[in-house]
Amino acid sequence: MHRIKVITYKFLIYILLRLPDAFYAVLFAIVFPVYKALHKKRAYGRVEKHLATAKKYEARESDGTNKMQRNVKSPSPNAIAKINARDTFKGIFWNALESYRGLAHIKSVEKRIVYENEHIIRDAIADCAKTNAPIAGISIHQGAFELLHRALCRYSEHVHLITDSVGDIAFREVLKDLRSDPHLTEYHPDETGCLIRELFHTKGILAMVIDQGKHTKGNTVSLFGRPSTLYLRLPQKINEMGAGIVTFRTWSEKKRIVIRFEKYYPPKYDESFGNAENAASSESALVTKIAREVETWIAEHPEQWSWNYHGNFIG
Repeated sequence: MHRIKVITYKFLIYILLRLPDAFYAVLFAIVFPVYKALHKKRAYGRVEKHLATAKKYEARESDGTNKMQRNVKSPSPNAIAKINARDTFKGIFWNALESYRGLAHIKSVEKRIVYENEHIIRDAIADCAKTNAPIAGISIHQGAFELLHRALCRYSEHVHLITDSVGDIAFREVLKDLRSDPHLTEYHPDETGCLIRELFHTKGILAMVIDQGKHTKGNTVSLFGRPSTLYLRLPQKINEMGAGIVTFRTWSEKKRIVIRFEKYYPPKYDESFGNAENAASSESALVTKIAREVETWIAEHPEQWSWNYHGNFIG
């Protein structure tokens, strides 16, 4: 029975990923109003609330006081003011489709992927190699984020990915097969100890998204002026143990799926740089700086971030 379910899931995914975009445009137009009606007080309602919070914060910052630093190549920071909840769910919908089409090696998606600032991760790997240390590649649930862990396989033969359980056993097996790469090893969150040992043994790369988590304690940070949670305890721990950290992200455009490496945090960042950056003794300069990066990424491409996660804006 298990084998039959696996074969059925694989067949359905194969067919679904190859249906034309026109089919999915009609599907979204039909399904979304129903979803909205059923989730007014849940996911959809959370998105409306979170967007309102972010819009008020951006409006206060628009006079230039404590304004977030933007990348000159990136869209206007007024992007949040121009979107609504429907835009974010549409972004999640299309980016999920692009993610899984990319994982399935569909050429129309693969040929659109472009990499920016690759020197950042290559230099980080070279720097950490001097002390036989690994690195962590961390990102968020934005854009076609399922493509990110496989992207790291371009730079290491040992990529260690943390994933959580989704669906039944057969469906999880199919997803694992879809995500698979010869250089990729998956771990459940309960296997963190094993992951750390293998990460430092192989001098590889930890692949992790840090804006959502289950059954684990995160770091309270400020996003758009409100308390929120990022799950940085594992990257923070291995950084203290001697690993470097590289932040990177992805977003989709009409003709491109951009994967951009952003910043390198050297090993033992808080110990080496925290005091120099005037971090309070009770705060981590590493966590604070990564939170500011994340806030900027969201502000630049708000329609492609998962605003519906219940851990956002917890205060």
